[in-house]
Amino acid sequence: MDKNGSFRVVVLIPAYKPDERLVQLTKELIEKQLDVLLVDDGGKAEFAPIFDACRELGAEIAVHAVNMGKGRALKTGINEALVRWKDLSGIVTADADGQHTVKDILRIIEAMHDHPDELVLGSREFTGNVPFKSLWGNRITRFVYTLASGLKVGDTQTGLRGLPRCALEMMAVIDGERYEYEMNVLLKLRDMKIGVFEVPIETIYIDDNSGSHFNPVRDAFRIYLVIFKYLFSSVVSFLVDYLLYWLCLDWKVSPLVSYALARVCSSQVNYHLNKHTVFSGRGGKNSMFKYYALALVQGGIGAALVQFLPSVFPVSPSIIKIPVDILLFAISYIIQRDYVFDK
Repeated sequence: MDKNGSFRVVVLIPAYKPDERLVQLTKELIEKQLDVLLVDDGGKAEFAPIFDACRELGAEIAVHAVNMGKGRALKTGINEALVRWKDLSGIVTADADGQHTVKDILRIIEAMHDHPDELVLGSREFTGNVPFKSLWGNRITRFVYTLASGLKVGDTQTGLRGLPRCALEMMAVIDGERYEYEMNVLLKLRDMKIGVFEVPIETIYIDDNSGSHFNPVRDAFRIYLVIFKYLFSSVVSFLVDYLLYWLCLDWKVSPLVSYALARVCSSQVNYHLNKHTVFSGRGGKNSMFKYYALALVQGGIGAALVQFLPSVFPVSPSIIKIPVDILLFAISYIIQRDYVFDK
């Protein structure tokens, strides 16, 4: 855990316009015999004394000439750590504003030692006097993330993370230059084939979190734009499917045949979008076979329902198709996420 030990973990802190709290945090980490790497994300001359003080304490400094965002600063730090420390066992990322205590950082390092091939998250419990945007922002993001990935994470927005050595090269090239990068890392966990281990940490908000550079509108839009990529493919395929189905009905083709023709065409659109856009090429050579096995079963169930339900309920086949497809969409997405494109 320390500099002379066999388990070397570097504490990486990206900092944009920091104050004396960064100096104090660096001092405490150095006193614990930890390697500290700071990334000056374009603070320029006004904030150079802060970084100079940290350097005098023993921290290493990487510098951006201009502000490039937290995501880029983290990737710069990961790359620098890989180059500088050949015996690196992992990296702990922490914030520069005093929200993460040395005690919690040490707990993350201890968990990394016990779980060397997992992403260790310092998860806040969100109890007590928590700022509104932090509480509800995390709740909403957590729900959508679980829907998109199938993984449950208690705190999707935590900056206190233990990055395993086995995934650092992959994390250094994940898309995202600002706050969306940290969400992208969570969305890529399946691709990187690593799990998550969570450690409860103290929830600290200074001045109602006013020092945070997180913009709840601008940066949340970037995050949710990434997440809703998972839904885009199904929406496009649904529109293709429903348009063809409606056209076939308009041409006096039976509901059963209309459904089958529309599903064959839309399935090709859906498969290629899912494989290459949603699931980043995962699935291997058997993914198409598994996809069409699922599509065949799903299509048979859907065709039977749109043929049968209009005889029970006083609605047209074109209307009944909507709730049928919503139900099948939810089931199909989970199966594709966890089985068809699982590798």
